Amino acid sequence: MNKYTTPNLCSLPTAAELREELRACEGSAARAQIAMLFDSNTFVEIGAYTKRGFSDFLATEKSNEFEGVICGYGAIDGKLVFAFVEDSSRMGGAIDERHAKKICDLYQMALSNGAPVVGIFNSNGADIFEGTSGLAAYGRIMSAITRASGVIPQIAYVSGKCIGTCAAIASMFDIVVKKSDAALYVSSPVLTGEDNAQDAIVAYSGSEEQCIGFVSAMISYLPSNSSVGVQCSEICTDNLNRKLGNLDFGGDALSCISVISDNGMFLDLNATFAPSVSTVLATVGGVKCGIVANSFAKNEGRIDSSAARKIAKFVGMCNSFSIPVVTIVDSLGLVIDKENEAIFAPELAKLAMAYAASTCPKVTVIASHAIGAAFVLLGSKSLGADLVYATENAEIGALTAESGVAFAWDKYISEDTTREQLINDWKSTVSSPSAAAASGEIDDIISVSEMRARICYALLMLSAKGDYSAISNRKVLPL
Repeated sequence: MNKYTTPNLCSLPTAAELREELRACEGSAARAQIAMLFDSNTFVEIGAYTKRGFSDFLATEKSNEFEGVICGYGAIDGKLVFAFVEDSSRMGGAIDERHAKKICDLYQMALSNGAPVVGIFNSNGADIFEGTSGLAAYGRIMSAITRASGVIPQIAYVSGKCIGTCAAIASMFDIVVKKSDAALYVSSPVLTGEDNAQDAIVAYSGSEEQCIGFVSAMISYLPSNSSVGVQCSEICTDNLNRKLGNLDFGGDALSCISVISDNGMFLDLNATFAPSVSTVLATVGGVKCGIVANSFAKNEGRIDSSAARKIAKFVGMCNSFSIPVVTIVDSLGLVIDKENEAIFAPELAKLAMAYAASTCPKVTVIASHAIGAAFVLLGSKSLGADLVYATENAEIGALTAESGVAFAWDKYISEDTTREQLINDWKSTVSSPSAAAASGEIDDIISVSEMRARICYALLMLSAKGDYSAISNRKVLPL
């Protein structure tokens, strides 16, 4: 007699039954998000029939649910993109071992194909019934994101709950987009007394339609992977030689960016965080690039720890994907503030390292002021900028003219020589663009009118930038 019993195969669902179960889920918010994000009829689901793992502690009626994350690939504006979407209508979007496996498998496919990943977060957190296996699921997702970091673009969209360790996972992405009423925090605001504490990492916030539109726009700006190189359009849709006239930007960074960018179009990232500096993605002269710019009208464009962190992260992302960085400097230096001081030095160090370590093309224009640390930290030649320009009336130096005169030239003030005269003399000599150019730290002195044209041609020239040191250092044996 055979000691093995035949399994009850009739208890397993048929393919038709599984498909019918999936169709019953098609009206979920997660499916609607997928339809909004991807080009029509291009999304293909993978691991569609994966169901949650069995647990002795799980309620019987919920033991047969589909896994709470939808994974797949499709086209966004014709570009191949992979995505995982947490579905709160299934398991509450809870993260367990199979949830993590689906996401890790998706990442492996994305890396193999060199394509971006979009993650849509809406989960109640780990499945507590899985114990340590559920907690380990967090680590596996984090490992997958880390392996992809700097290789393929990763964009997180927080559409619902993203709490605790999930918030840390989302912050590992290159770009974080958040629905206005979504929950993104490590510790509850009820406990901390502070709402929207994590908004420092949020690149954009708005309605569902606005957020998904922003994600789609980011996909169009970013390359598919780090090996693509500088992206140049075959035809520039704006005039390369367009003159700006004698524009006065009023110390507003976005006004300056809008006249430099092709057709005035750009994507503003982290607009509400550290507003004294803007970080945007734009196309200039047909070259897709990142632009960093100070707003002098906001605290004289001074850099604080938040601004330093914002710029450093942005420059690092641009460098990962060979996106040229244009830096427009208009700053009187650093913020002096007791609360800022505790974390200031490390953030300034990260800013310096971001510029110094980056190998992407870098063009800097001193639009009006570059005083003290601002001159050094914001894309100087000493930190690796390829080209640095200054406008004719720029003020460049260790101190402002007012401070310089007070420190060194007070003794020259007399009935015949006023402080105002000395300040003007300081600006025309010590802190003039000519003095900076004579030291070799400025490549050319330009007018405001030609700023866009000079940036355009610099970017086009640098679009072929590479590391040819191995070739130049190669020894050639004589014939």
